[in-house]
Amino acid sequence: MSDEHCDEALARLYPYLDGELDDAVVAERIRVHLVDCPPCGGAFSFEERLRVVVRSHLREDVPADVLDRLRGVIQRESLGS
Repeated sequence: MSDEHCDEALARLYPYLDGELDDAVVAERIRVHLVDCPPCGGAFSFEERLRVVVRSHLREDVPADVLDRLRGVIQRESLGS
């Protein structure tokens, strides 16, 4: 693979992971590159796994009293508008 293709794939890796690439042709070109280029495919796999780990470890239950206070603030703010 050429450095140019790697540069494009890596520069657009996060929008690709997030499904934010509006251009289907570009998204497909990046998908094909990630399959065909082990270093870029490895970077993609790492970032994809990292997101899963971070998402699963950053989940916290918000205490009910905090949610109640937050709802109260939101309700007061919406009534004041």
